Amino acid sequence: MVNFVVVLAAVVAAVRVGGLELNDEEYHSLPQLFHLDDYEKCLSSRRGVYCLGSFDLLQYRNDRLYNVLQEYSLNAYNFNHTKIHRGYCLPTTCAHIEGSSPTKRFQRCVKNLARADFGLETNLTEFQYCRTAKTQRQVDTWDLIFAFIVGVILLMNIVGTAYDVLRNQDKKPIKQLVAWSLVANWRRLTADHSDKDSRLTALKPVQAMKCLTLILVMLAHSVLAFHYTYLFNPQFFEKANNRVLSVYLQNGSSIVQSFIMISCFLLAYNLLVNAADNPKKPFGIRLFPKCFLHRICRILPLYLFILGLTTTWYAHASDGPLWGPIIGTEANTCRKKWWSQALFVSNFVDVDEKCLIHTWFLAVDMQLYVISAILTLTLARRPRIAVKVLSAILLGSIVINFVAICHWELLPMVKIMIPELMRTQFVGNRSFVWLYSAPWDSLPSALVGLIIAFIHFNQQTDGVRPVESKLIRVLYRISVPAMFVWVAGGYFMKAVTEPFWLYLYAATDRLIFTSLTAVAMYGFFNKIDLIWWKLMSWRGFEIMGRMSLSVYLTHWLFSLLLIATRTTETSASVLQVGEHWLATIFLTYWAALPLHLLVELPTSTFLESLAS
Repeated sequence: MVNFVVVLAAVVAAVRVGGLELNDEEYHSLPQLFHLDDYEKCLSSRRGVYCLGSFDLLQYRNDRLYNVLQEYSLNAYNFNHTKIHRGYCLPTTCAHIEGSSPTKRFQRCVKNLARADFGLETNLTEFQYCRTAKTQRQVDTWDLIFAFIVGVILLMNIVGTAYDVLRNQDKKPIKQLVAWSLVANWRRLTADHSDKDSRLTALKPVQAMKCLTLILVMLAHSVLAFHYTYLFNPQFFEKANNRVLSVYLQNGSSIVQSFIMISCFLLAYNLLVNAADNPKKPFGIRLFPKCFLHRICRILPLYLFILGLTTTWYAHASDGPLWGPIIGTEANTCRKKWWSQALFVSNFVDVDEKCLIHTWFLAVDMQLYVISAILTLTLARRPRIAVKVLSAILLGSIVINFVAICHWELLPMVKIMIPELMRTQFVGNRSFVWLYSAPWDSLPSALVGLIIAFIHFNQQTDGVRPVESKLIRVLYRISVPAMFVWVAGGYFMKAVTEPFWLYLYAATDRLIFTSLTAVAMYGFFNKIDLIWWKLMSWRGFEIMGRMSLSVYLTHWLFSLLLIATRTTETSASVLQVGEHWLATIFLTYWAALPLHLLVELPTSTFLESLAS
């Protein structure tokens, strides 16, 4: 106790500007933030009962320690150390405690230990469960229905493949059956279109951009997943927040905007090429239903399949002390919100209940696809004025976003990528809901994609060669380094408290990053550096890029699964996070391949053949 008082005195003396700083000895004298008893050993016992929950620490006899915990937790980039998280095996850790129920014993056990070890009181705030080995998630009707659907899909693939292999090749095939052919879909995945329209083959680097962006997204989501678990050394992330390189994980969310920009570019450019190749064909807003139906057929079937998997057999895949709170909660939330996910409005419905948190992007992308398609179809026959019109809309969207950010006092992503918000999936945070996952904040990225598409198309029509422009070559060569510099600049925004600069940064952060990405993409397409174009056009990138939707939808399931199956506290380090990241990449791409061939391609092709 004397040593503890000495350490505590040193802690109190360590107050610096910006909050309380603790050395390792002082830090480890505080109550342990997370603790898990041996889960498997506990439930292997006939009398084993395992309980999990979170407790607020309150004042009792040790006011000085409580004040230290409060002050240390004031730093937003630290965890909240006034709340502890415990997983106890009642017959061992709490053997001396009696109670009328496991929950009562669990509460009393944590209370007694906190009083004895630290002189603090506790209050149960989040009770997860008390369970025995017999407590299992039961197979229900939802599970059986999804199993039946999977069986039907596999049967359709068998029938379609057999038909395609055995049919008379000289006769016209039945498109609806060939759509389910594994052989035909493998050809589609691996097809080389190098000898096709040169305007479209020039866009090959887009697949590499999608692939590399996805890999970086998986890294960011690996870090996010680590915040969901019980950490052996939470100090790792608290210390990492003070390092410049950490900003690439805290402020790298803008990279997702590349998908929106690319998606809108491809939409606009393909429509413009189609309009130019068919000048007599009716073209305008009347084509919108066809465009929208094509998009729905492309995305919705696979999306519904992943939702079905998440709400059913995914929750049965394994077990562990955190399996229920992480995977079970995900499944239950998705069962409740599946309809809003399917209608692509999940970013507006029950916003504090997250079902597959990464799918906010699909909702925003679909919402912006509608706007982008309408704008492109309206302006396609007048490409000369389109750039001016779209630029004016872009400027207006920036101003409106800035006004909205000021009015609602919303913060940039680097300010909300903090441990406690990440651990709780940003529950109750207005900036995540009304800025990060809102369509209006991503609208500038969509407009940049449209503008680049019209510029690229107009220059091709006029025979302009951007590679001959010194200005364009310079902009292209500084664009990629500038992306890294811009993201790194977010590190200095952590210390900014002046609202005006925070709001201005929040309104322009994504726009500037996306504009730099668009310049780089424009340079790739115009072969300003032929070597880079060839590297970005590698066939491997082309194949992996075509699987992007399957990869994006499944990677989060593996990222969570790798975390939720751990039965003890998770040790965090650069190597551990890297290992998780590489494992996620490996498992995701191996799972995405059959998913793309057996579900994504056949369902989208089948529905489009019916629609046509």
